[in-house]
Amino acid sequence: MIEANPRQFRLAQRGLPMLNNAYTSSLLSKQSGVSLIEILVTTLILGIGLLGVASLQVASVSSNQEGFFTSQATSIAEELSSRIRSSKVAQMVPGSTLDHDTYIANYVDAGGYACDSAPALYCRANGGNEADAACSDDIDDLQDITTFDKWDICKIADNTLPEGKVRVVSSGWRLSIVVEWDAARARSDLGQKSNVNSSCNALIGNAEKNCVILEILP
Repeated sequence: MIEANPRQFRLAQRGLPMLNNAYTSSLLSKQSGVSLIEILVTTLILGIGLLGVASLQVASVSSNQEGFFTSQATSIAEELSSRIRSSKVAQMVPGSTLDHDTYIANYVDAGGYACDSAPALYCRANGGNEADAACSDDIDDLQDITTFDKWDICKIADNTLPEGKVRVVSSGWRLSIVVEWDAARARSDLGQKSNVNSSCNALIGNAEKNCVILEILP
């Protein structure tokens, strides 16, 4: 008598043809190989998809970071423009001998503001401290106020932006406030090697820096 294995017995109970062991083993072996190939192909497709998602994530982080720097630079430029306009009041005080050219020259610095050393007088509230009263001793001389403003704005840019720098360029009747930062250095970990803002490149002369330009009529 030929004994049937349990698998063949179950097939016989269901009315299915019985398969010999050799054929069954061969069939199962082929099925295992196909499943393995399917798993490998699926893994490959999934890996390619995840790489695409990762690249989109990197691009998103890069854009968000640059947007943050642009927002900060715009705020700094607007803050300086407000200070320049507020200081213009000194020209309107009766008896003031400060002329417009001198007033403009106090803030113009095409080479960039320096903040290596703190000013002698703090002419505006700073770090929770009140402004020094000595700054208002001579209404005809805005040098102390200007010196503090340039130092304070320089420190804000340096602390907020990577290699942040502020410069003011005069065209005679118009001032251009330029707030720049090293965009390529800030995003080097994301693969960026240069900046594509041609307007900043022409003004600053550095292809790795981005900038915000705010023009005012003082």
